[in-house]
Amino acid sequence: MNLKKIVAAVAAAATAISMMAVNAFAFDMNSEYTGAWSASATIPKAEFEAIGGDVKVVITLERKDPLVGDGNYVAKPMNICKSWDAITDSLFSDSAIAKEDGFFVIAPGQTTLEFVVPEAVWQSFVPYEGEEGNGSAGLAFQVNDVILKSAELSAADAAQGTIKRVTEDESSAIMKGEAAAPEADSTTTSTQTGNVAVASIVSVMALAGVAAVATKRK
Repeated sequence: MNLKKIVAAVAAAATAISMMAVNAFAFDMNSEYTGAWSASATIPKAEFEAIGGDVKVVITLERKDPLVGDGNYVAKPMNICKSWDAITDSLFSDSAIAKEDGFFVIAPGQTTLEFVVPEAVWQSFVPYEGEEGNGSAGLAFQVNDVILKSAELSAADAAQGTIKRVTEDESSAIMKGEAAAPEADSTTTSTQTGNVAVASIVSVMALAGVAAVATKRK
């Protein structure tokens, strides 16, 4: 293989990987409040598959004040077709906070919720039992006094920390604006994202190509 062919092959691979790395998908969720303790729209597993690797999710949201009393502004992530149990323990975030029961706490003025879904987690999203294909599989939320409007998914380009947990009293104070949200845990995941890994492969390919040419010329 001559140098021109090697350079062309590496360039083509680098272009493909670069396109993968910058892919971001926006997904519309709910334009209106779905009701107290209801399920939000589901972000399909296919959206995660289209990106691959660990996926960063940024939810655009709005708090929905109740007609009377204090609001309970929360959203719980779940593998909805499998169960309504929280999967918060399997996610990572430098900014989100959650109660011990897995519900994310939404503070006054908060308009986004960001977290990372590891590849092993979204790979576990399953459809309803007996359903053919993965059409219904995905990530949904049990919500209360919150409207999840849309989600943007992209390759997780950096590790994020363990989600900070708060007590019921602490979450109530945060939702009322009487206390600031605690800082996120500084401990980060060690898992390398799929897109970072494949980018490294391109670098190895380039070095291998140069080495091959050098060997041939000797």
